[in-house]
Amino acid sequence: MAAKSGNYHDIYLVRDGKYITLKSDVVAFCEKYIKPVHPRNWDWSKRDFENPKNDPTIEEARVIRDLVYKDLKKNVATQIDLSTVVNANAILAFLNPKGKNEEFNMQQFAYALKVELEHGKLKDTNVTNNHPFLTAMIVLAHMSETVTYYERLKVMETEGEIFEITRKIQKTRGKAKEELYKQLADAELSLVDARKELAHRLDIMDEIPVLEEVGD
Repeated sequence: MAAKSGNYHDIYLVRDGKYITLKSDVVAFCEKYIKPVHPRNWDWSKRDFENPKNDPTIEEARVIRDLVYKDLKKNVATQIDLSTVVNANAILAFLNPKGKNEEFNMQQFAYALKVELEHGKLKDTNVTNNHPFLTAMIVLAHMSETVTYYERLKVMETEGEIFEITRKIQKTRGKAKEELYKQLADAELSLVDARKELAHRLDIMDEIPVLEEVGD
């Protein structure tokens, strides 16, 4: 199933003294930064993200991370100044390319990008047009509230799925009920994995500075 185009109100950026549309910039951005690490299906504005096979990869997450990390550093001339982001020190530690937990962090960052693509062409209300950098900005907004945001989200959503399946089981009979029990078993296994990821994140929080401002 192809991704929905959605309702999209274009945004203009200034680049080299000229105004360009964000819609156009998605392709240019992806060609410059995504294509070298993901030659096939590199254009996020056209990629079908409803297919799990097309989820953002760790390599793509790293490319986006490098740009965000640079822009977060103080005293560096960049097009977008992110040095005033809330809890920037914690975000910098999470994104640090030389961090001791870089592999796990990038797995989580790739997952976070996947989640926030719902603000792009996957929904009828299209805010980002699947722009990788804007998608990353949404990720940062949530992570500035708590670095464990996406691990907690995965646990919460899986618990919600289990609750819904359990309710359906109570109202279903026959073979359909057997299928629901299979779904329940899969969801329970997913919850175990999600809780392990959250526990691991909490175990390695020593490299992340304590948040100066705590989100709701």
